[in-house]
Amino acid sequence: MFTSPGVMQLVDSLIRIVMTIAFFYTFKAFLDVQNDLLLAFGSVLCSFLVFRGCVFIFNKWVAKKSRS
Repeated sequence: MFTSPGVMQLVDSLIRIVMTIAFFYTFKAFLDVQNDLLLAFGSVLCSFLVFRGCVFIFNKWVAKKSRS
C-alpha cells in the first residue's frame, strides 16, 4: 500500500503526541515532582526514544522478513 510522505509524517506526529501525553500523566501519577516542565521534558524524551526504537525494530523486522 502506498501512502504519501506527508500523511506518514502526520501519523508519526500524532503517535508521538499521544505517547508524550501518556508518559506525562503516567510520570505525574507515579512520581512526586512539583515541576511540570521537568515532567514534560522527560515525557518528550521517553516518547521520542520509544517511538524511534519501535520504528527501528519494525524496519529491521520488515527487512529480515523480505530477505527470507
